[in-house]
Amino acid sequence: MTESQESLDAEDSQPDLLSVKRNAFWQLWKRRALLLIALLILLIPLYGTFEPLFEFILFAVSLATLTFPVFFIPIRRIAGKFLHNLQEQRLSEICAVCSTLILLLFLSSPLILLLWDAAGEKVGLIEVVWSLALGEESAKNTLLLGVSEQIRQIQTIFPKLPIDESKTLEFVANLVGDTREFSGTFIEFLFKGTRGFVAELALALIALSFLYAHGGNFVRSALKMGGFTDKETSSWFNLYRMITLRLISDTILTSIIRGIAMGMVAHFIGGFFFLPIFLIGAFVGLVPVVGSAMVWLPISSIIWTRGEPTIAISVALLSILLNYLISRARAGMGRRLHEQGAWLSFMLFLGIIGGILAYGPQGFVIGPMAVVLAYGLVRFLGEQHESNLN
Repeated sequence: MTESQESLDAEDSQPDLLSVKRNAFWQLWKRRALLLIALLILLIPLYGTFEPLFEFILFAVSLATLTFPVFFIPIRRIAGKFLHNLQEQRLSEICAVCSTLILLLFLSSPLILLLWDAAGEKVGLIEVVWSLALGEESAKNTLLLGVSEQIRQIQTIFPKLPIDESKTLEFVANLVGDTREFSGTFIEFLFKGTRGFVAELALALIALSFLYAHGGNFVRSALKMGGFTDKETSSWFNLYRMITLRLISDTILTSIIRGIAMGMVAHFIGGFFFLPIFLIGAFVGLVPVVGSAMVWLPISSIIWTRGEPTIAISVALLSILLNYLISRARAGMGRRLHEQGAWLSFMLFLGIIGGILAYGPQGFVIGPMAVVLAYGLVRFLGEQHESNLN
């Protein structure tokens, strides 16, 4: 056999390039198929593990989405000027804890107002809080009496509002007890699954603090894996920040200011309790056009039936004037922040109402989060389409 024949036989025995690629392709997909099958099998225990935590995780993600530009980013920016020697990750974790505590204080403000009103002039707010922390029965009775008076005031103005006084008092009493025994309550929840408002809130705040510290990096990594450039990622975060600030200023902050205005008018002129009018006024202030009228109209009617028509007319006129001024300020602030029109505000209102109907009190956060992210993604996709055309 000649050397040329031996070389030809050797070339024939070697696999061709197409066969090599085919074998490599099947080897690659066999490994991927094995991993996919393993992942599908793991979905069963994963679902069982996270199904009881779904509500907490959804609430924490929604809360982090809506409050990240308002609480975490400003605190992170300020802390970066004074603690620039710290590592980036450590600084983010510290700022996340501070942001969570400030948010908790903000969420507790209605309870603080309630304690302040229940304390009265003879007993100070700090003394009532301290007595509650020590478990004194007199402080607990003072709080429950204040809650009962606020509920009766609300039922006087809105008799058809479905508020059960006995269940509300029971909830407040359990809340005080669970707060005092926080460690035991939380451990009982972890081992027995006994749900309680304090344990659920604590778990949501723990998840919220983690999302504050690591959520931004996770989103950036996900966008990078999806093929988005750093410029496109920054564009998304800027758009998300503008939409969220518009939500806070155009809807939530405006409704809170309306509630404060209605509460002050009803308290100082009409003689009503401030807190229930503030809470109801802030909530119905979300209703477009006629929201505030749902508060000052029944208040004025009650005052009129007392035989005080002058005060009733004063409450109505002052409420209309304040709401007009608030609406003008709202329009100017909206133009400075972002031109998004009235549709976003209306969709946010529907998101809040639909979220409450679907998820209960947590829907007040979950509903707006869904609307904000959906609106932001639509605008982001539109910007991407325009940039591709150009």
